[in-house]
Amino acid sequence: MSFPSISCKDHTILILPFTHSLLLSPETLISTILSTLPTSSKKSFTVVFTSPTSPQLYGSLLQTPVKHFDIFQSFLGRIYAALATAQLNAGRVLMDVEVHFDGENGPWAEKLFHGREVEDYQILVIEGVILPTQVKSIINSIPQTVLPPIPVHDQKPDTTADSTSPSPAVVALGGTFDHLHAAHKLLLHSSLFLSTRKLIVGLVSDSLLTSKSHHELVQPLAERKFAVERFLQRIGGGKVTGEGESEQEGVELDIGEIHDGLGPTRYDPDIHALVVSKETFSGGQLVNNTRKQNGLNELDIFVVNVISDKDQLGSQLESELDEKKLKELKMGSTGIRNWIYQQSQLDSQST
Repeated sequence: MSFPSISCKDHTILILPFTHSLLLSPETLISTILSTLPTSSKKSFTVVFTSPTSPQLYGSLLQTPVKHFDIFQSFLGRIYAALATAQLNAGRVLMDVEVHFDGENGPWAEKLFHGREVEDYQILVIEGVILPTQVKSIINSIPQTVLPPIPVHDQKPDTTADSTSPSPAVVALGGTFDHLHAAHKLLLHSSLFLSTRKLIVGLVSDSLLTSKSHHELVQPLAERKFAVERFLQRIGGGKVTGEGESEQEGVELDIGEIHDGLGPTRYDPDIHALVVSKETFSGGQLVNNTRKQNGLNELDIFVVNVISDKDQLGSQLESELDEKKLKELKMGSTGIRNWIYQQSQLDSQST
């Protein structure tokens, strides 16, 4: 696929089609991301998916989140893997990459601009894609480049409810969430997708992170909490527990500090499901063993593939990464802190 000449701006928004056929086979979407990110953006790259017909596919998937969890997290994982791959290939370790769907709750100005000035933004849109109504009204003054069309087949998914798999009202997950990056956003978005009433996010306390590589560069708890909270609200989350009312509708967000690997999953009877990565699945089993010992209900465990997993990357993405970059992708926050440290050393040597 050939692309027109694209300017390189600080911030780029790429608007892509979202149909059931692309949900199942996103290869053309991945190719577009790999081709456009390195040459178009320096600081942030946001992907917006929109369906050509009503209702929006994302909203339809949300009606039966348990039934569609595996396919959605797999799709989103491949998109974030493509973003992280292109980001690493471009050498932009601190680039902010993010994915949104037409049909999410929340104001689009915040989703697209994060409170930034819009002067150094550009829009890349696939030919034939109809811009979301909410987006049209706020991007009129931003330069737009039309990219070649992507073949799509609007095959509707089965969204009938599965009575044997009720949607969990309260979902929990935990982690450090230092220097929020693509893998974190995949895990958080998949968890919010699954929740119907409340999402509990446990943030590991600062005192437990002193053994981390370059622990002095780990963001303080308040900074990590702010980043997680704002991201979840951008993708459709509602009010945050303890922070008063919010005009934004959506799943309640309970984001708090934890001092061990279990947090509230050890004692809270109101939690129904736990989201883990492949790498932390054993931790989920420990949670259920502990709850069983404490006379509590065991949690349904939902697994999100890590974006460096070869099954998740596929041959298309794996061929774009050499072994060193694949290792960097897997290291996540550790890799980011190492990069920040190395840059500081280079800066000190040059002064």
